[in-house]
Amino acid sequence: MDKYRKIIARDSSVSATNIHKRIMSWSLRRPTMRSHITTTTTNTTTDQYDDYSNYCRNAVPCRPPGEESVSNRDCLMGQQSPTSTSSSIRGERLRHAKSDSDAIQIPRQTNLSSHQRKYNRTIIQKLRLSRPTVFLPPLLLFIIAQITLVNANILPQFLLSDGQSEIVLRLKEGPASPVGSLIYTLKGIDRDGDPLTFGLKGQIANEILRIENRGRDTANLYLKKELDREVEDEYMIILTLNDGKLAEPVQQSLLLLVEDTNDERPVFKPYQSTVKVTENGKVPQIITTLEANDRDEGPYGQVIYKLQLEDGDEGFFTLNTVNGQAVVKLVKPLDYERKFLHQIKVLAMDRAETEAQINQAIASIVVQVQDLEDTGPTFIAVPPVTKIREDVPVNSFVLQVRAIDGDRGINNAIKYSLVNDNEKVFEIDSDSGIVYTKEPLDRENARGGSYVLNIVATEQSKISPKPSVETTLVVNLLDIDDERPRFKSTSYLAEITENSQEGVPVTFLAKGIPEVFDHDLGLNGTFRLKTDGDGGIFEVTPSEGINHVSFLIRVKNPARLDYEKMKEINFTIIAEDMTGDKFSKVPISVAVLDANDNIPEFEKEQYEVLINENSPPGTVIVRVNATDPDSGNFGTRGIRYTSITGSIANELSLDPVSGLITIKATNKTSLDRELATVYYLSVEAQDNKGRGNRKNVQIIINLKDENDESPVFLQSRYEARIFENEMEFVSPVRFQARDNDLKDTPNSEVHYTIIAGNEEGWLEVDDLSGKLKVVKPFDFEKLSTSPISPLSNVKHLNFTIRAHDSGIPSRFALSFLTLFVFDTNDFSPRFTRTHMSRIIREDFVGGSQIAKVESSDLDGSSPFNRVFYRIETGGQDKFVIESETGVLRLTPGAQLDYNIKPNHILEIIAQDGGGRQSEAPCVINITLKDINNKKPKFEFNAVEEESNAGGGSNGVYFTKVAENSPKGHFIMQVKASDPDTSAVLRYNIDFNKSDARNEDGRVLLTNTKTKPGSKLRGVDLSKLFILDPTEGILSVGGGLDRELMETVRLYVVVQDIGSETGEQKASARIEVTILDENDSDPKFRMNPYMASVPENAEKGTKIITVIADDPDKDRVIRYSIVSGKEIGKNQKFPLAIDPETGVIELVDRVDRELTDWINFTVLAEDSGTNPKNRHSSVPVFLRVIDQNDNAPMFVDNLTNITVPEDAQVGSIIAKVVAKDMDSGNYGKITYLLDRKSSMGKFTIDSETGAIRVAEPLDREEKSSYTLVIQAWDNFQFGYASGESRNAFKQLNLAVSDINDSPPEFLDEDVQSATGKSLRSGPTCASVTEFHEELILTIRAKDRDDETTANGKVTFKIKSGNELGLFKLQLGKNIAKVLPARSLKGFYGNYTLTIEAQDGGRPPNVATKEFNLCVLDYNDNKPRFINPAQNFTIKVPENATVGSSIIQVRAVDSDIGDNGIVRYRFRQEFSRHSETFHINPTTGVLTLAKLLDRERQKVYYLRIEAYDLGQPTPLSSELDLTIVVKNVDDFKPAFVKNEFIAQLTENISPGRERIQLPGTIDRDDEDDEEKKTSQVCYFILSDSKNSTELFEVDALSHVLTTKVRLDREKQPMHNFTILATDNCHQDIKRLHLQVFDKGSLLSVQIEVADVNDNMPIFTQRTFTGGVSTSSDYGTEILTFSATDADTPPNAKLTYFIIHPITMSLSEGLSHLINNDNPLFSIDPNSGILSLAFDPQPDMKGHFSLNVGVNDTTDLSDKANALVYLLRDDQKVKITVRMTDASFKYHENRDGSVDKTKTDFYIHLVHPDQNIVLEADEVLKLIDLNIEELDDLFKEFNVLDTQKSTFTVGATFATKGREETKNLFLVYAIGTALFLALLLLVVISICFAQRSKYQRQLKAATTNAYGSSASIIPRTGNVPNTNVHSVEGSNPIWMQAYHNNWYKEDSIRYEASDTRDSLDENAIGTESTSPPSSHMRSFLGTGSGGSGSGGGGSDKELCRRNDLNRTYHRNLIYGNRIESAASGNCLILKKHLETTEL
Repeated sequence: MDKYRKIIARDSSVSATNIHKRIMSWSLRRPTMRSHITTTTTNTTTDQYDDYSNYCRNAVPCRPPGEESVSNRDCLMGQQSPTSTSSSIRGERLRHAKSDSDAIQIPRQTNLSSHQRKYNRTIIQKLRLSRPTVFLPPLLLFIIAQITLVNANILPQFLLSDGQSEIVLRLKEGPASPVGSLIYTLKGIDRDGDPLTFGLKGQIANEILRIENRGRDTANLYLKKELDREVEDEYMIILTLNDGKLAEPVQQSLLLLVEDTNDERPVFKPYQSTVKVTENGKVPQIITTLEANDRDEGPYGQVIYKLQLEDGDEGFFTLNTVNGQAVVKLVKPLDYERKFLHQIKVLAMDRAETEAQINQAIASIVVQVQDLEDTGPTFIAVPPVTKIREDVPVNSFVLQVRAIDGDRGINNAIKYSLVNDNEKVFEIDSDSGIVYTKEPLDRENARGGSYVLNIVATEQSKISPKPSVETTLVVNLLDIDDERPRFKSTSYLAEITENSQEGVPVTFLAKGIPEVFDHDLGLNGTFRLKTDGDGGIFEVTPSEGINHVSFLIRVKNPARLDYEKMKEINFTIIAEDMTGDKFSKVPISVAVLDANDNIPEFEKEQYEVLINENSPPGTVIVRVNATDPDSGNFGTRGIRYTSITGSIANELSLDPVSGLITIKATNKTSLDRELATVYYLSVEAQDNKGRGNRKNVQIIINLKDENDESPVFLQSRYEARIFENEMEFVSPVRFQARDNDLKDTPNSEVHYTIIAGNEEGWLEVDDLSGKLKVVKPFDFEKLSTSPISPLSNVKHLNFTIRAHDSGIPSRFALSFLTLFVFDTNDFSPRFTRTHMSRIIREDFVGGSQIAKVESSDLDGSSPFNRVFYRIETGGQDKFVIESETGVLRLTPGAQLDYNIKPNHILEIIAQDGGGRQSEAPCVINITLKDINNKKPKFEFNAVEEESNAGGGSNGVYFTKVAENSPKGHFIMQVKASDPDTSAVLRYNIDFNKSDARNEDGRVLLTNTKTKPGSKLRGVDLSKLFILDPTEGILSVGGGLDRELMETVRLYVVVQDIGSETGEQKASARIEVTILDENDSDPKFRMNPYMASVPENAEKGTKIITVIADDPDKDRVIRYSIVSGKEIGKNQKFPLAIDPETGVIELVDRVDRELTDWINFTVLAEDSGTNPKNRHSSVPVFLRVIDQNDNAPMFVDNLTNITVPEDAQVGSIIAKVVAKDMDSGNYGKITYLLDRKSSMGKFTIDSETGAIRVAEPLDREEKSSYTLVIQAWDNFQFGYASGESRNAFKQLNLAVSDINDSPPEFLDEDVQSATGKSLRSGPTCASVTEFHEELILTIRAKDRDDETTANGKVTFKIKSGNELGLFKLQLGKNIAKVLPARSLKGFYGNYTLTIEAQDGGRPPNVATKEFNLCVLDYNDNKPRFINPAQNFTIKVPENATVGSSIIQVRAVDSDIGDNGIVRYRFRQEFSRHSETFHINPTTGVLTLAKLLDRERQKVYYLRIEAYDLGQPTPLSSELDLTIVVKNVDDFKPAFVKNEFIAQLTENISPGRERIQLPGTIDRDDEDDEEKKTSQVCYFILSDSKNSTELFEVDALSHVLTTKVRLDREKQPMHNFTILATDNCHQDIKRLHLQVFDKGSLLSVQIEVADVNDNMPIFTQRTFTGGVSTSSDYGTEILTFSATDADTPPNAKLTYFIIHPITMSLSEGLSHLINNDNPLFSIDPNSGILSLAFDPQPDMKGHFSLNVGVNDTTDLSDKANALVYLLRDDQKVKITVRMTDASFKYHENRDGSVDKTKTDFYIHLVHPDQNIVLEADEVLKLIDLNIEELDDLFKEFNVLDTQKSTFTVGATFATKGREETKNLFLVYAIGTALFLALLLLVVISICFAQRSKYQRQLKAATTNAYGSSASIIPRTGNVPNTNVHSVEGSNPIWMQAYHNNWYKEDSIRYEASDTRDSLDENAIGTESTSPPSSHMRSFLGTGSGGSGSGGGGSDKELCRRNDLNRTYHRNLIYGNRIESAASGNCLILKKHLETTEL
C-alpha cells in the first residue's frame, strides 16, 4: 500500500490509466508482482476468470493427499494457478534479477541442454498466456476512478508484439554474437508526443548491453560484452523508458537467453602416459582407462572416444566406452622384434552439426614391449640386386650383407656362408659378410647376364640347433658397347605417288623388311638412322632406335616430288651408333607414280551472248570449249561437260562432248525479257571422262525485247469524290497503267481515254499523264437517286477508262472509275416555340423531364436535315437536354435549393448535322417552390464541443451518478435545435444501441440480448434510466449497482415529427459513470489451493500464489497464514506468504522423507472501514516431490559384435543393459541409439535395450559401424525439461559377407577383335566369314568379397550359339569369344547371351547380349531379272529428250555393299549408247538425243550391271535392241474442252463416281503396224496437288475422289485430264506444254456444301456500357458471329441464355424478383438492347451469355459485360492547349483560359469489372504518378481532379396548363431581355469573331468533334452537355463496343442517340484549298454572318496534325458517307486508345 500511495501522491493529476501503467511498470521490478499483474487495461473484454474456471474443470481429477501417484502429482501441478508454475521454472526465470532486493537465487541445472531449456521456456510462455488477470486492490481502483482526466500526462509505453508481455532475446555465445552488433530495436509510444529516452537498469545490464537512442520513439540495443554460456546462460534485464516528465521511468523486462555453441573442447582427466607389456603376454587385457569431460551442454557436451593407431598396429588394440570412460584393451599378443614401442592416441570428440565444428582432445599413450629370446637372426642389409661391369678384375668387391640377432636385447654374434656358388665365381667373408669375385666375368657367357647367390647367416647361440636365416640375391653384369647396328635386308625397293603430302610414307615392295637391330644393351644398343643421296626429299622415322626398331621412309619435301621431273629416286639408308664408330648402310630405290594434278581450263573466262526473247526450240546459245595439259584421260581427251546450272538450265540442252548449248524442244520457252533481261548460267567441265578435276565458267545471256506485254492499270477500279458545283476533286485523280515492255520504246508508251459514262461531258482525261479534270460542274439534285438509299447525301457515277500502248500490234487494258458526288448544307433549323416556362419543387427528382423543345430543318438529306439541341446558357450543371429529342431534364444527382437560387433561365440552341445553328434560341424559365426539409441537431456546451471535435457525426455527453440513487434522481438534460420553424422535436433513448460495461470494460447483455446459460447478468436499461420526451431530462429509473455495471452509454435520438420529406432524426450519446460504494467480502479464486514443491528446493522458491478478489473498487487485500504452521516435531514451518501479493515461498529446505504433505490456511482481509473491514480464508495443500539424483550405468561387457549382411530386418543382434538406482520414472531406463552412428540401419528397443536391424544391410556399401547408445532415466517426463540423466556406450559392429551381389559386366572393357570398344548401343563386333581368330573380349566383376568364391566370376554361352559357331576361352573374370569352326556361309548377325556366374552357394548369375556380325564375302555377281534376257524395244521417233524407255533391273545374292547393283553402258565401236542415258542407280533408260527414223532405225546397246563388292566387284551384261517407230500424227482428242461436275463434301472416297467425256482419234491405220493400244486417261500433276485429291481409272475413264473434300477449305477444284494412246507413258516427267491441246480436258469440280461447321463468335467476350439516363430499348452493342458454311446452312439466329447475373449492383433490387428480361436481342442482327429503364441510383454491371445457332442447331456461346455508367464517376484532366482546335478551359471564377483544355474519362477495374469511382481513379493516378510521368509530359497534363458534375433524380413535368400560365407571365420580360441580349451578342460577334471563333460544332460531334451520324454509338454518352460547363467531352472506354467501321448509310435512320454534345470539334487540313461549298460543308461557313464565322485557309492549315490521317481516311477513303456529316473528325476508334 505504501508503494501505491507514493505513486498517487507523486502526481495527483494523472489519469487512472496512467496510474495503472505506473503500477504495471513498478511491478516489473518486483518478481513477486510481475507474475500476477498483466498488461490488460480496464477495458479488456476477455473473461479470464471464466477461462481459468474452465481450465480447472477440465483438469485431471486429483487423488486425496497421501496417495503416491505420478498422475496425482501431475494433476496437482496442473490445477494450480497458471501463473504459479513449478519452483524450478519460475526460479529459472527470475534467477538473474540481481538488482532487486527480493530476487531469489536458484541453482542452475548444468545438465540441461539448450533444447531442454528452450522447451522449458515454451512451457513458461504458455503458462503466462493462460494465467488470469489479477484485479488491482479495491482502494487503489477507487482512487483511480476519482482522478480527473483533464490535462493529464499520459505515461509512455513500450511497443511490443501482440500478446507479448516480455521481450525475449536469444543470442549465441562467443563470436557468433559479435560485440557491438545490433540485437534488438526498441520502440515506444507516447500519446503526448514527448520525445522518449530508453535506458538500462542495473550494473549487469550496463556491463553487457548498450542503448543508443534514435529519433523520438526508437532506440537500438547493442551487445557490449561477449557472452559465455558456461559463465552465465541467461540474464534478466530491466529496460527503462522516460518522456522527461516522470520521476521514475516506465520499466520493461527483457529476458536474454544465451544459447550454447560448440566452443569447449573435451579435457582428459590425468592419466598414465606410459604402459609396459610383456611380449607374448595373455590377451585380452586392459592396459589403461581414460575419461574426458566437455563443459558444453546437450549433444555438444557428449564425448565420444575413438582409437587412433599407427600403421601396422591395427588389430592389436581396441577401445570401448563404458560409463563415459574409454577402456583400452590389448586383444592380440605383441612382438618385441616386430615393434618394441607402440604409440596409441585416444581421441575424445564432442558432437556437432558438421564435421568442421567438432572439437576434440588427444591423449597419447606409449606402450613399451619387454623382449624375450625367441627369434632367430634377421638380415638388415641385403642388396636384392647388385650390378657390376663384366670387365672388373678378380677379387673385386661385389656386395656386403649384414644380419643381427632377432632378439634385440641379446644380440649374439653372426657367421656368414655361401651355399650355392656352383660356378665358383664368388666368395664371402664369414665375419664381415663381404662378397668378392674369384674368377673373371663374362656377361655373354652368363645366364641372362646375371648370377643368383644364396647366403646363410647363423647365430652363435647356446640354443641347439643354432638359429639361422637364408637370403637370396642377384648379381647383374653390366654390358659394354661391342656391337654395331644391322639391317635385316641388304637392299630395298619402294614407290610413292607424286605430290604426296609431307609425312606420307613410301610403300616398300618385294621382300624387303624395314627393320634395324643392335644386340648391345641400354645406351650401348642405341643407334641413329638417316638418309644419304636423296637430296632432302625423304626422311627416316624414327631417327633414333634402341636394340630393335622398324622404320619408315616419309616425304619431307613434297615440292621436289614431281613425276614429270624424275621417275625414280635412288639413295642410301645409314644406321650408326651414337659415337659414329660402328655403322651399316643399304641402298634403296623409290619409284615415283604419276597423278592427275591439272584441271581443265576454258578458252574464255566468261561467255556473253545476245538472243531474242521467245526464241524457238533448237536455237544455239553458245559453244564452250576447255583444255587440260594432262595426258590421256587426265588431259583434254578426257574432258566432259557434265552440268549446266542457272535459273533457266532446265530449258537448255548441253552436249557433254562438244559443249554446244541449245534451247530444248518445249512448247514454250522461259526466255522472257519481262521476267529477266539477263540470265546467268554456269557450265562445268571435268577431266578423266567426267570423274576427275572440274572447272566452271559463267555464261551471260542478254535478251532483246518484243511487244508481248499489255498495259496494266495500277488499280482495277478508281474512286473519286467531289462536291456539287465544284470544279476540283476532293483529292486529285490520276490514272496510271504500266507496260512491262522495254522502257522508252513505243512498246511501253501508254495513252488514256474515257470510253463510257461521260456522255454529258463532265470529265476529261489527259492522253499521256492520265490526269482527270472537271470540265462541267455536277448538280447533286439533278443526278439520279439510288433506290437503296434515297435519303443519302452521296450519289455515285461510273466511267470506263482505256489504256493502250504504241507497239505493233497495239495492246490495251480497261479500268473503271466510280465518282461520288456530295450534297451541301443550305438551310438552318427553326424552333416551333421560342419561349417556355415551368414551375417545379425544390426537391424535384433528378433525371425527370421538365420540358421538350421542337424544331425543323428544310434540308433534304441527312445529316443536314437532322437537328440536335444543346443548352447554351443557364445550365449550371443542374439541367441536361437530350440532343435529338429535345427533352429537358434535371441532371441526375443535381439538387435544387430554393434558398440559394429560386429561378433558372435556360437558352436552348438547335443545330443541324451540317453545323448550321438556329437563328433564334428557345428560352425556358424554371421557377422553384420551397419545402421544409432540414434535420434537427443536438446542442453541446464548449467543453463537450471540444471533446467531440473529430469524433464522428454523433456527439457525446458526459455525466456521473452514484449507485443506489433514488428513482427520479436528476442526472442531466440534453437539448436539440431545428432550423425549420415548423419543427416539432421529441426525445427518446434507443436502448437497442445502448450498452453497459463493468469495471473491466466488458459489455454486459442488455434488454433482450441476454443469452441462455450465460453467466453475465443481463440489465434492462429501459428500467434504469428515463428520458423526458419533450424536455430531454435524463433521470434515474431504478436501482443502480456499480458492481454490475460501472459505465453506461445511452444513445439519445431527437426527431422532427413535423417533417414534410420523410423521417428527420439526429442522435447523440450520453456517457454515464456510476460511482462506487464498499459492500462486498474478498473472495478467493480457488478453494482449496493445491500445489507441489520438489525436495531440496532452494530458499526463496515461489510455490503458489493465492489471490482473492473484492468486487468493490479501490480495496487493498492483505494475506496471512493463520493455521497449520506445525509440520512435525522440532521442525520449523518452511513457508511464508507475501501479505500484499499472496505469493507463498520457501524459507527453509523441505525433506520429502520427513514430510510428504504440508497443509495450512490462508486468510485474506480487505482494508474497508465502512462499516468495517471484511475477510475470508482458504485451505492450501502442498505436496513434496521427489528428485532425480542418480544417473544410469551400463552393466554389460558387450563391445564388439558381428552381423551377417543378410540379417533379417527386425531381428535382434545384441542387447545392452543399464541400471539406475532411482525409483519410479527416475529409475526407468530408456535406451536411445544415435542415428548418425547407425546411419538408420539399426534401432534399439527403448525399454529392453534390444538392438535390431532396421534396414537391409549391405557389406559392399559399409562393412562396419560404431554404434553410440544412450541410456536415459525419466526420459518420458524429464527429457524435454532437462530432468533426465544419461550414460553413453560405444558398440563396434562388423558386417560379414554373403553372396548377395550378382556379377556385373564391364562395358568399358568389352573389346572387339579390331580393338573397338563396344561399351554402349547395339554395336556389332564384325568379322568376315573366313575369320578364325579372337572375336570379342568380355570382362565382369562381382562386388562381393574377392578373396572368397563369392567374388570370382566364370562365363558360359547361354543362348545364341545353337549352330555351335562360337566358343569361350576363360580367364580370371575374363572370357574371349573365338570361332568354334569355320564361319563360311554363315554370314549374318548373331546375338550371344553370355552368362556370368560367381562361385557362391547358391551362385548369382548375370546375363548380357553381345552382337556378332559375320560379314559376307563378295562371291556372287549380279543377275538381270527385268528383262531377264536380251530384249527388243520400240520407241516412237518423236520421243522427246529425257523420255523414259525402259527400266532394267538386276539382283545380287550377296548382302551389303556386295549386293548393291549399279548400271552403265559397255563401250562399243558403234557408239549407239551416246543417244541414250541410263541412271546408274535405278536402271532407268532415257533418251539423250532426238531420234530420226530416216537416219537410223535400230540401236544396239550393251548394259553392264556391277556390284560394289570388295575387294573386286563382279558384273553381268545385257543386250538391248531399240527399234525407232514411225510417228503417230494424230492424238486422241476430246469432243469438248471443258467439263463441269459437282461432288459433295465429306463423302467417303470413291463413293461418288463421274463418267468423263469420250475422245476421237483421226489417225489412219499404218500398214506396218496396227494400232492396238487403247486411249488412257491421266490426271496431270499440278501445284494444287490434284493427283492427291482425285483419281481417274485409265481405261474406264471414271473420276472418283481419293480423300474427303472440304468445301470450306477449297470450294472449287480445277485440273487437267490427258487422253493418250501411250498408256505406259510417265506423265510425271512431262510438262503441260508438250501435249496437244485437243488431248487435254479442263475439269472443274464444284464442292457441294453440307452443314458441318458450327457458327463461331468473333470474340469470346463482348463489352459495352450504357448511361443510367438511357431509355428502354436503347441499343448497347452488336454481337457478331461467322459460319464457314454457305446459305441456307449459314443462316444465324442470336438468343440470350438466361439467367443474367448482376454484380456489385445498387438500385437493382426491384429487377431481381420479377420476370424482367433486362435485355433483348435481335435474333437476326445480334443487336443487344435495354429491356428496362435505368435509374440514376443504379450502379454495377451485368453479365449475360448469348448464343448463336444455325439451321441445324449447331451453336456457339459468348459472354457479354454491360456496365452502368454515372457522370459522377468521371475524372477531369486538364492539359496544355497546343492549338486552337479544342474548347478552352473554364476557370472556377468563370473566366476562360485559352492555354488549356479539358477532357473526361471513365475507368473500369480489369479484375473486378466495376467502374471505378472518381476518387479511386485519382488515387490510382497518384500511386502511379512516376510511371505516368512520361505520358503526362507527352500530353502536357496539368491537372487531374474529380468532375464537379452531380447526379440528381428525375420527376414528372408539370401539365400543359401550368406551363402555359408561366409562359404568359414571363413572355414580355423575356422578349425584351432577349432583344437587348441579341444586340449585345451581335456586337461582340462582329468585334471578336476572329478571336473567339467557334471551332467545335455542336450536335454531330462527340468528345473530339465526332458526329453521331458519322460514328453511331450504341448507347447514350452520359452527360455530354453544352461545351461551356463541366461534364462534357467524355472519352469513351474500350469496353463500349461500337460498329463505327461499318457502312454508315445503313444506320443513318436507325441511329437513336440522344446526347447533348459540346462543340469540341477539331479542325481539318486539306491537301488542296477547299472550295466555298466545301468550306460550308466543313462547318466554317461561307459568309460573314454564318453561325460559325468565316474561317480562312490559313486557319485550316494550322489545325492539329493529329487529325490529318483520320481526315484522309474519312474524306478521301472508302467511307463516303462519313464525310457527309460536315466535320473532319478524329475517329472514335482512335479515341479509345487514349484512355489512361
